This record gives sequence, structure tokens and C-alpha cells, in this order.
Amino acid sequence: MSMSVKPGERLGVVGENGSGKSTLLRLLAGVERPDDGELTLADDTGYLRQTLDLPPGHTVQQAVDAALAGLRAMERRIRELESALTDDVMAEYGELLTAYELRGGYEADARVDKAFHGLGLSRVGRDRPLSSLSGGERARLGLACVLAAAPKVLLLDEPTNHLDESALTWLEARLREHRGTVVVVSHDRVFLDRVATAVLEVEHGAITRFGGGYTGFLAAKAAARARWEQSYAAWCEEVRQVRDYAATTAHRVAAGRLMRDNNKMAYDRNAGRVQSSVASRVRNAHERLRRLEADPVPRPPAPLRFHGTFTTTPDLPTTPNPDKTTPTPGPTPNAAPHPTPTHEPTPTQEPTPSHAPAPSHAPALSHESASGHAPGVRRAPVVGREPAPRREPAPSHEPVPGHAPASGHAPASGHAPAPGQAPGVRRVPDAGRELGLGPQRAGHEQAVRQAVRHAGGQGHAAGREHAVGHAVGHGHAVGHDRDQARMLVELRDVRVGDRLHVPSLILEAGDRLLVRGANGAGKSTLLQTMAEHARVRVGHLPQEATFDPDLTVLDAYSHSHSYAEERRAALLSTGLFKPRTLDQKVGTLSVGQRRRLALARLLAQEYDLLLLDEPTNHLSPVLAEEIEQALDDYRGGLVVVSHDRALIRRFRGTEITLAGGRIC
Repeated sequence: MSMSVKPGERLGVVGENGSGKSTLLRLLAGVERPDDGELTLADDTGYLRQTLDLPPGHTVQQAVDAALAGLRAMERRIRELESALTDDVMAEYGELLTAYELRGGYEADARVDKAFHGLGLSRVGRDRPLSSLSGGERARLGLACVLAAAPKVLLLDEPTNHLDESALTWLEARLREHRGTVVVVSHDRVFLDRVATAVLEVEHGAITRFGGGYTGFLAAKAAARARWEQSYAAWCEEVRQVRDYAATTAHRVAAGRLMRDNNKMAYDRNAGRVQSSVASRVRNAHERLRRLEADPVPRPPAPLRFHGTFTTTPDLPTTPNPDKTTPTPGPTPNAAPHPTPTHEPTPTQEPTPSHAPAPSHAPALSHESASGHAPGVRRAPVVGREPAPRREPAPSHEPVPGHAPASGHAPASGHAPAPGQAPGVRRVPDAGRELGLGPQRAGHEQAVRQAVRHAGGQGHAAGREHAVGHAVGHGHAVGHDRDQARMLVELRDVRVGDRLHVPSLILEAGDRLLVRGANGAGKSTLLQTMAEHARVRVGHLPQEATFDPDLTVLDAYSHSHSYAEERRAALLSTGLFKPRTLDQKVGTLSVGQRRRLALARLLAQEYDLLLLDEPTNHLSPVLAEEIEQALDDYRGGLVVVSHDRALIRRFRGTEITLAGGRIC
């Protein structure tokens, strides 16, 4: 690779886990030397590692002094020269004093105090040993020390980890004000958008530079995707034309030439030349086809897509019979999707290029709700509402071929599915309790907070309902049955030790819920509880997915396909893994690669409800953008736990906050 960093630039470094981003920073810091080539480094560099590289017995003040060691040494030398100031040392003293002033030596201690305050360390005593600090405090201490030293070149490896909103805002402003050069590795898309003037993408051992900041990076990636799709489509068309030519046109050398009565001998004499010309053209066509197929344009991976939609039947009987149920065959929840081959398609087929997500942070409301109401309309989950009485159907003893309910829940039963509708799921008319959350989102969120606070803090009296986002009216059996058909999850006075207490929460078809809160507030526990109480097919993405470390990536992905090649094609079609990594042991994968594997398994199934715990953690910005687009297009129920500012900004639905295991 070849690259250069200009003075005053602020470069954001992006790429997949294990692509070499941290290695690049170590090379720029002089910690590692390249095996070959020439490396020119700045003489005043501050390097922030992902972990603080100091003995645990050191104190906070010793960590600060180590970061300011260069300035401290200059201070001592200045004091020595001042004690015996003569004409011989006057030149050295002047140069040293000028350098000290340029580096802001007199403001060093003030910068330390500002950094401690901005990063939330003002209450940390300077005499505390590093071993007594939490991991987040140690990370913030290392960042504060590097910033206080104010070097010409700042090399920062994931500086946004363990920072809250206020600390992130302070850091972004501090880096924009930095007079020198900044090179920062980060997965935080909002941070990159606010700080970086250019982006370096590390991929396959090479570096690609994108101007225009993070927005320019997204635009360039979208344009590259469009060019790839065009090249693939052109390759498919050329292959089709060459095959058609070899099969038909090449044989028409003498087309339209008629044999006349007076030239029969000449016609027969030239027949050899005609056949020779036909054979030559056919050979040329086959050679051209061989070269095209030997160097194909690979098919662009399809955009990520979460499968499954919660649908309901269009009609509902006015006098339902709860004692009679008719099981309807449904898809096996663990069945893997039909594999999409990743090799080049049959050239006789028309190419089907996919579309890249638009390089924009603007939220996209790209689908209709499950009940058929207007696009862009989102339902708010009901928090604190008195749930309708549950109507338990009598179990049926008729076998359901090929249907294995997820999480031990029975499949939906009742009416036969409508044409084009997923089997095993019922559809009811909309109850009319819809709310447009677009232009009035700010006021709606305030209503959400008030209603949830009322429900969580005061409970609900008998016969009184607190609905978030819409009014509820139930007065007859049809309404009850309609709610039961739409209901995905019902939590009523649920407790999980001292970690979680939910008086009442109902999630219905089409609801989209964003759960926020500090670490330890009970967000992950809430998702796990919802997964256990769900009545439909649930896809749950936990923060830490566990796999057998001895399995290969291909085997850990799915065991449902009969043949390994089917599993391989299905996994490669997601674009999350390269062919060379499919036979790698799961135990050797990085954190980001394991996250990709968990995501691939989630994409392989169909679900009515997705429960995603920090879905963009450890993923590259490009992949995070694709996940957000896939969530916009998903039509089932959705609950997301996230600290990702870009995802939160784009999310359209209801937001709730957990604190101490309670909704507040």
C-alpha cells in the first residue's frame, strides 16, 4: 500500500474487523516497522491504544505525567538553563522556550482538567491506582492524557468507546479544534460524519481514500455499487449474445444467397469455403465465450433483508368458536432459505442487479404497515394497557406437516391463509387505532413518556387503559379476538429478580419499539423476557452470541440444508463472508466476524418479531448502513436496543427508556 497524511487533515479509518486498521495506526505511530517499503513519521505524535498500556499499580497522576513526559522534560531543562543563564546557553534557552510555548506547555495542566471534565473523570481522584478504575474509566483516562499532551499528530484507536452523549459531543468539538493532524479509527458513523474530512477504507490489505468526509464516502460506495451492477449486467448480456451468435447467427454465412440454374457447379465448388467460414465463426464465438466465462464479473451480493411479515386474515367471524381450531401448515421456523448462488448466473438469463442503499442519514419509511394502512404510519406498542382476556383454543390432534413452532409456541390456527399470505397466520381487519409518527414525532414521544411513566409509576386501575400513541376501545368479543390475532407479545406484571419489573406491555403486529437506557438498566433482560413470552416466530439477536468453537463457519451457520454446497451458496449470498473463511473454525473468528455469523443466521429464517440487542455493534459503517436499510424494509414487529446515534436518529417508531429495570 501507499498513502500519505497531509498536515491539518482529519482522517477517519474504517473497515471490517481484522482488516488491518489498528496495524495501520501502529505503523504510523512507529510502534511497528513494515517488512518492506519506506515509512516517514512525524516527530511529535500521540498514540491512543484501545487499552491503557500502563502497570496497574500506577496512579492516575502518574498516567498523566507519563503522557506529558515530553513537556515535563522541557520544563526541567528550561529551569536548569534559567539557573545559570549565560551567553553560551542563551541560544538553546530561546529555542527551547519557543518550542515549549508552541506546544502549549503553559496550558498543559489546564488541558488535563478540561479533558477530565469533558470525559466525565472530574470525580476520579489523582491518587487512585489504575487497578481500581473500571474498564471504561481507564479508556477515558488514556484519551484524556493523549489530548492533554496536544501533539501535532493524534492517532486514536476507537476513542468513542465507553463515552456517553455529552463526552462524545465534547470530543468531537475538541478534535475539530485541533490544529494538527488527526487519524482516527472508529465505527461511530455520527462521529465520523462530524469529525473526518476524508475517509480511508482498509480492505484486503489495501487502502482506498475517499474525499468529502463520511458523506462523500457513502456516496462513493453507492456509486461503486452501481458500477458493479452495471458491469455485471453488461457481462451477462454479452455472454447471452455470444451464445446466441454461436448457436444461430454464425451458421448464416450464406444467408439469402440462392442457387441459380446456371451456377450449380460454382455453387457446389464454393460449398467447401462456405463450410470453412461457418466453422471459423463458430470457433471464434466459442473462444470468446470461453474467455468471458473464465473471467466472469461476480454477481453483486443482494442487499441484506430480514424475512418474515406478520399478516392477519381480512375477515373475522362475528361469533367465533374457541373450541374449534383448524391447524394450518406453516413453514418450519428453522428451515434455511432457498440458497441464492453466488457464482455467475446462467448467461442466458437476464441479470437481476440489486440496489445499494442510498447514502443518506435521512430516515426512510419504505413500507406499509401489516394491517394495510397508509405508508409511513407506525403503531405504538401499548405500555400499561390492561390486556384483553386470553382466549385459549382447544388443542388439535391433527398433525401439522413440516411445522415446528419456534420457542415451543403453538402455530397460529384458524382460517385458511389468503392468497399470497404466509401459511399458519391469521389476518383481521384493522381496529383503526393508527397514528402517524412522522411530522408530529416530537409531541408523540412526549406523550409516550408521560403515558409510560404513568403506567409504570402508578399502575392501572380495573377497567382503565393507558395506551401509548392511540386510544383503545374494547367492548365486544370480536374486538378481543381481533387483538388476540394481532398480538405478538404480552407482558403482565412480569418480574425477573430485581433486574426487571414490567407491569404491562403489549406489542402488536407492525409495532416498532426502540429501547434506550444506561448499562445495567435491564434492556437485554427485557428482550430475553419478550422472546420467552412471544406468541409468534421470534428472531433474537443477543449482544453475545455463543457458538461451538470447534465448528466451522459453514456448519455453525446452518444444519438444515442437505448438502454443504447449498449451505455455502446461502451464506455467500448474504455477502457477510468471503469463500476462504467458510471453513475457518468459529473459535478463531474475531468479535466482529462472530457478530456477522449471528446476523447471517438471523437473516436465514423468517420471523414475525425481531428482537435486536445492539445490532450494529462491532460492524463496519457500511454494514451498519445496510442493516438499517433492511430494518426499514422489514414489515414484522421490531424491538431494538441500541446506543448507536445514527440508528437512533433514523429509527421511526416508539422510544422508551429503562432505568433500574423499570420503564420511565
